Amino acid sequence: MRTAGSASSWVVLLGLALAAAHPACTGNSGSGTTPTLTGDLVYATLRAVGPDVVLPALDRFLDEAAALTEANDAWLAAAESGGDADVAREAAQARWLAAMAVWQELEVMQIGPTGSSLTAIAGEDYRDEIYSWPTTNSCRVDQETVAEAWTSDDYFTANLVNSYGLDALEHLLFYGPDNDCPGQVEINSDGSWNALGDDGVTRNRAAFAVALATRVEAEATDLRTRWDEDDFSGTLAGDTDGWPYGDGQTALNAVFDALFYLELLTKDRKLAQPLGGGDCGEESCPDDVEGLTSGSGGLWIAANLRGFRDLFTGADGMGMDDLLVDVGHGDLADQLVVDIDAAIDAAEAIDPDLATLVEDDPDAVQDVHDAVKKVTDVLKGDLATVLALEIPSEASGDND
Repeated sequence: MRTAGSASSWVVLLGLALAAAHPACTGNSGSGTTPTLTGDLVYATLRAVGPDVVLPALDRFLDEAAALTEANDAWLAAAESGGDADVAREAAQARWLAAMAVWQELEVMQIGPTGSSLTAIAGEDYRDEIYSWPTTNSCRVDQETVAEAWTSDDYFTANLVNSYGLDALEHLLFYGPDNDCPGQVEINSDGSWNALGDDGVTRNRAAFAVALATRVEAEATDLRTRWDEDDFSGTLAGDTDGWPYGDGQTALNAVFDALFYLELLTKDRKLAQPLGGGDCGEESCPDDVEGLTSGSGGLWIAANLRGFRDLFTGADGMGMDDLLVDVGHGDLADQLVVDIDAAIDAAEAIDPDLATLVEDDPDAVQDVHDAVKKVTDVLKGDLATVLALEIPSEASGDND
């Protein structure tokens, strides 16, 4: 159940235009001062999502994922040969940060195959296969490190997403020499972790990291194929057989739903919850941040905003900002871009170590939260109303 934005007479005309305009959209020119959205512009916007927004980001991520795999190979080689494994690990850490910077833009583009099979139309769960935060289990990663479970052919089908992906790689690359399991867990109670020794832990972590990085690269390659060669880019706009959306408004709403990552994850989960809320009650919760082990959580706020901006504007192609211009609300489009850029500036100005910042300077984190909220308030308000888009049910009751 969704909560629809408020409607007016032009919204009815919009629905009629979209229903009649596909696939050869004619649009409506309107009369008097009543704004109407041009139907063919909607489909042009949908057709631009893949080639102008998602695919360029995936191409950049694939470049970084390949470099990440190579760096982890070098870490393993150093660990096995008695080379300088610490230096090789630091190089792999840098490649992980570079890959994550791109993936965090793609986090805001969970449309079709990228999205969840439970919540997104045509979703295929690629996102969780590549990065499942906040569904993570660092102790499980340590257990698998001892068991060398990644060598099994069915590891990635037999295990949950919380034990692989970019989030598991973060633990392998950045965590200290100990494990993250309680004393009663078998790897501690039976002495198998200590039996590995520091060198053994390093070798196993590096080998596990190679397997995980290789898998991430393979999943991202498959995802790109779904958008390009399999033409989900065309499917989004109804240009292929078996259109899963049925009409242009539903397809446009799928893009709109993806933008709500900024509301539900970036603002509420990454910023508000560590400041106090959720399981933390009114107390701050510095251990409840993204990127805790790598001290990188602040970086991902700005990356999410950059992905949001690209999806909203269509990057170099058609975007929702063009739709706003088409219905006479170019001022709203311009102001929203200004607010997005201001939020990016605020996020880039803070210390990336969000956990430390929550404890030492919570006001700085609150300022970033407020800058993001200024963007998401427009997302839930004027943008939804003007383009007749429906707010996702999980965000419809959120008034903070």
